[in-house]
Order: sequence, then C-alpha cells, then structure tokens
Amino acid sequence: MSSSSASAFASQVRDRLADFSPVSLEAIGSQSSHDRCDTKFLLRQGQLPALLDALRQDYRVLEVGGERLHRYRTLYFDTAGFDLYQRHQRSSRRALKIRSRQYVDSGRSFFELKRKIGPRRTVKQRTETPDIVTELTAAEGTFIAAHARVNTERLQPTIWNRFERITLVCKTSRERVTLDVGVHFNIQSGGIRIPGVAVGELKQERFDRTSAFFGHMRSLGSRPTGFSKYCVGAVLLYPHLKRSQARPKLRMLAKLARGDRHAA
Repeated sequence: MSSSSASAFASQVRDRLADFSPVSLEAIGSQSSHDRCDTKFLLRQGQLPALLDALRQDYRVLEVGGERLHRYRTLYFDTAGFDLYQRHQRSSRRALKIRSRQYVDSGRSFFELKRKIGPRRTVKQRTETPDIVTELTAAEGTFIAAHARVNTERLQPTIWNRFERITLVCKTSRERVTLDVGVHFNIQSGGIRIPGVAVGELKQERFDRTSAFFGHMRSLGSRPTGFSKYCVGAVLLYPHLKRSQARPKLRMLAKLARGDRHAA
C-alpha cells in the first residue's frame, strides 16, 4: 500500500471510529484481564471499515488523548538459538513470549511475559518501566525468574514490531476486541511489513461463540486461527529458522494481501 493509500485508509478508519462511544484508559483498566481466553482472526484490511460499522452498536472504543487509533512499539527477546520460537513451533499451547512494549500515545511502557496454558488460555504478567527496555537488567532478570524458568543470561533482543491498534470494549460484558493494522517487523539489517492485513483478537473471561464480534467475523468468512506476530516476524526476517509450521500462515497472509475472498 502506498503512503497516500495508507493515509486514506487511516482517515477512513478514523471516520468510522468517530461514530463510536468512547471509553477511557482508566475505565478499560478496570475491565482488563491478564488471565483470559484469546481467539485470533485474520481479515483483509479493506473489510475493516464495514466491520467497524457493524460493531458500533455493541462496543465502545478506547480513546487516549483524543486518539482512537493507537500506536504500539514492541521489542521481543529470545536466545541466540531462538529457543522461545522453537518452543512455540513444537507446541503453541506452551508458548512463552518475553517482550517490552511501549504504548506510544499514553507514553507508558511495560516489560511483559505472555504464556499460553492451553489451546486458548493466556496468562500475562507485566511490570511498568520508565521506557521501552532494550537491554535486560537485573530488575528484568528477577521479574522473569519469578514467573518462568528461563536462563535470562541467554536472552537478547531479536525483533522490533510496531503496529496501530483499535481497542473495543463490549457494552454488556467484560469482553474486549483488538484490531491491529500496519504491522511492521524490523531488525538491524532491515525490515518487512505485512500489507493489507488486519489482525483481530477477541479477549474473553471464558470462550463464548455468542459474542457479537465472533458472529460478525463468521459472517465475513474469517475463522479462528492461531497467529503469533513474533513467530511470523521471526520466520520472515531470519531465513534460517524452520518454517514448516509457519507456511500455512504465510500463505494465508499472502492471499489476504492480494485481496482474496475467504482467505482466512
């Protein structure tokens, strides 16, 4: 997507978001769960404006500093041998991600551990930091040791990730929805972007197919799918990594980028 097309798309999305009732960061903090059931979806970016129109009655949108489309920066950590990547490839139900994340619009940063403890359940621990963490200190080492069995001395920065996110909060339950667009990955030698694709994630206390978001995704032909930004970024930027598990997702992303219907 050209810069002019990207700008036009962002304007179109902001126009749709202007019709949502807002919710504050303080209010969403009380509804946020770090032990939750996650369901991910992929869709064509071009489907997003119509989807937002359909969701407006059931959800409010997070607004921070007058913005409803929020910028995120993330730095992932792994070993030189990509042990955490390999662990995810062996079993996504035991996946562990270690990352530092900056919420650009609010100016807050957190160091986070995100663990899968089953087919859908996610548990996240995090601690606030003054800025995004680019080198692990004793403080991060102590935090990791308290929550996971990982040799922190072997961890190093591996991939930068940035994207823009819409966060929706259900009006009638503790359910939340995130929609990520403009996903970029970078390492020192270069970067890559996933064009034309939006990543949706439904976050619930318990898995519930009666969710309005779940129903709208089904009507768009988008089915629940496992999707890890970190794993996709790793396989795209580090060609030596084993990619057999990632190939179906890479094919799906390519189809969505081309605008194929029912690709997801």
